[in-house]
Amino acid sequence: MSGSPNTFGRFVALAGSGPVLMMTGRFGRSWVREAAYLFRARRRDLDFRPSWRLFASLADWGERWAVEQHSFAAGLILSAPGDPVVERAVGRCLADLYQLGRPLLWGVSSDRIRRHPRFAVRRNGWPEEWFPYPTATYARLAVAPDSAEFEPQFDPILFTSPPDFFISSDRRLRWLDALHHFDVRDFDELMARLG
Repeated sequence: MSGSPNTFGRFVALAGSGPVLMMTGRFGRSWVREAAYLFRARRRDLDFRPSWRLFASLADWGERWAVEQHSFAAGLILSAPGDPVVERAVGRCLADLYQLGRPLLWGVSSDRIRRHPRFAVRRNGWPEEWFPYPTATYARLAVAPDSAEFEPQFDPILFTSPPDFFISSDRRLRWLDALHHFDVRDFDELMARLG
């Protein structure tokens, strides 16, 4: 990984010896996975767990994520150069790991993986009054030099603290069209005020 020589070392130290959830911005197949496998093979000292090998489908992820998210010590998201999209389920993973206090790192894969310890997850251009179908149009990653290292900034409309999905009777993942969206960092404080 390129970037500051100490960035990845600090990320590893924060993750400790626990498993690191390795994700790509798109839930389905992605050529970025090849770079992820190469990086994982070079860093056998870390316990990388590729999300695409852990979860067979979105429904499988939806059924297991609420429990399994607690087992990860950190998260690494990889994207292609010029394609920093984040699908809704992947964004949900990032937000939930953030709420658990896990360090998060973004890597852009090309001939090397450029790391960004300070980043944001933002709406992908859609207006606040319209909530898109949770595909590649959902969110995007961006460098955010004013954020804390390994603690991304989230667009408040994107993520709620309670789950915003469910598994339907036909075993498909369905997203809720939430009436209100709260910044993941402020949700617990808001709930305490409401009482």
